[in-house]
Amino acid sequence: MLSNEKVGTRISTLRKEKQLSQEQLAEQLNVSAQAVSKWETGKSLPETATLPLLSAVLGHSIDSILIPQRLVVLNAVYTDGHESHDVTHFVNQFVAGNHLTLTVNDQTFPNRINSKRIKLLLIKYQIPSGTYMTFVLQDRLLMLDLTIEGYMAQPKELEFVYASYGNEQTNRNVLGKMRHYQYFKWEQFTANHELFPSLIDNHGDDYLLLVYVNATGIHAMSCPEGDRIHYTPDRTHFFRSNALNDHYIVKNIGRLGFGQGMDCSWAGALYLSLKTMGHETTYETVMGVSGACWRIAFTPVWDYSSADALVAYDYASLAFKAYGLQASWADRITPEQRKLEMKMVMASIKKHQLPIAINLRVAPEWGVITGYLDGGNTLLCRSYFDEETFEELKDNPEFQEHMKMSKGYLNVDQWPYLLIRFDGEPVKPSALDSLYASLQTKVDSMNAQEHSEYKLGYHALQEWQEGLLDDQWYQHADDQDFSRRLGVNHFCIMALTDARRSAVVYLIDSCLSMGTSATTEYLSQMTAVYEEMYSQLQNFQNSLTAPNSVATFSSPKQAWTKEQRQLQADLLQSIISLEHRGDELAKRILEVRENQ
Repeated sequence: MLSNEKVGTRISTLRKEKQLSQEQLAEQLNVSAQAVSKWETGKSLPETATLPLLSAVLGHSIDSILIPQRLVVLNAVYTDGHESHDVTHFVNQFVAGNHLTLTVNDQTFPNRINSKRIKLLLIKYQIPSGTYMTFVLQDRLLMLDLTIEGYMAQPKELEFVYASYGNEQTNRNVLGKMRHYQYFKWEQFTANHELFPSLIDNHGDDYLLLVYVNATGIHAMSCPEGDRIHYTPDRTHFFRSNALNDHYIVKNIGRLGFGQGMDCSWAGALYLSLKTMGHETTYETVMGVSGACWRIAFTPVWDYSSADALVAYDYASLAFKAYGLQASWADRITPEQRKLEMKMVMASIKKHQLPIAINLRVAPEWGVITGYLDGGNTLLCRSYFDEETFEELKDNPEFQEHMKMSKGYLNVDQWPYLLIRFDGEPVKPSALDSLYASLQTKVDSMNAQEHSEYKLGYHALQEWQEGLLDDQWYQHADDQDFSRRLGVNHFCIMALTDARRSAVVYLIDSCLSMGTSATTEYLSQMTAVYEEMYSQLQNFQNSLTAPNSVATFSSPKQAWTKEQRQLQADLLQSIISLEHRGDELAKRILEVRENQ
């Protein structure tokens, strides 16, 4: 008999192992985030039709998900420390009766690795006593059961579990040397015969293989003689630079952050990229020509993603056209595709055509890739979450040394699930044509239908209103859910205020550049409408309790009262009226154009 709770716990564990949020998993499965939440809390089970795709995304068989065994392989990677293949699904097929026995070699796994480096299998597994990690070298036997407890996660400094120097034919164990160098806090070292003497009978290439455990799992890195190995500033990871020191960094790219006049992360990242390409523009112009200054989206599950400009409507194509950009999208690509994409990213950086991407660091917001180290194995970026790291590590000498090497940029933490590169010689339309296109987007997007469970335009404002006035929900919500909704509300108000401020600036600039024309009066009237809208939004935003101040109240419900929610619902009703007036004026401007 299926246990909803056990199935839910298994889905949650496997999702987190894949580093997916509930929203990201839901998007890949074409279901709502609320559905995923219900699975993981044991309130329901996935529908039968969803199971094959869920199995593929999580990398586990349907049986493994629905009938959880007490021994489960969370992650399995066959690697030589340079090339890697995820074999989690394959290895789990060998689990029988809570035992796993498997010989590690090229004949066992579906993917061969053609190199002279030592091959091994990295395993992260779960048994009733906890989550553990282990590794097995090539041609050796892996044996796991419910009694075998391997290495545990190391939340602070990484722990070496194996190190060798040589190749798959002849090699020397150098684990003692690595622990010695770690004891003396070396920040970097070179893989050479001085530090790691080669065996006298080895006539092939030498490689340093390091296997270590940190907070995220077990990892292997192999590098040829001559490469330099660096600790990350927090000493939890390694990265390498080859003998040619292959790196390229574009200097002096501005910082990003919320509350600094660029609260749409996509437009902020694009603005920095455009400036680097030599475009004379502003953030507000990016918002204007893309139509993102008119944007409003909202989802009934109250999610932070509602503030993402591209979550429910294509504003990007209009922006790229306005700046004459040819864009290439890398959307949820496979590990094999990433190798080619990385070469293209490196080429773009060298041409100062900086790619923008979502989910570079911390959370799924947009940022810009600013350079690379170690032949592309380490990417650098600006993101909307950098300031917190800079503040936290400002007095850390190792971090400051890394900042000198990276020219003040932070490392990209994960491969983005959406990346956009730019190319081609700009062929730009006129500013007037871009204005007309933006106004048409306003009219279309305000009246658009639901997209991926996000309400758009007037439907979004109405959905938001209804959520504010659902008193029963607020009365019964626990503090955690209440605080989250308060945070989402604040984030969405901030995004809407920023968008309408940008609309005001864009309309003023359009009036000034247009001179006297048949549309000038309508543009002036439209500017007045959005100035009023922005004023109302800004005043209300200033009155809200900031999410980081909620802890000063005895209960979060005191920080966001029924009266405040009613005031906001009234505000949104006023916004709806003003938006209708803005639509009327936009249509008149477009009619003038049609009649010219």
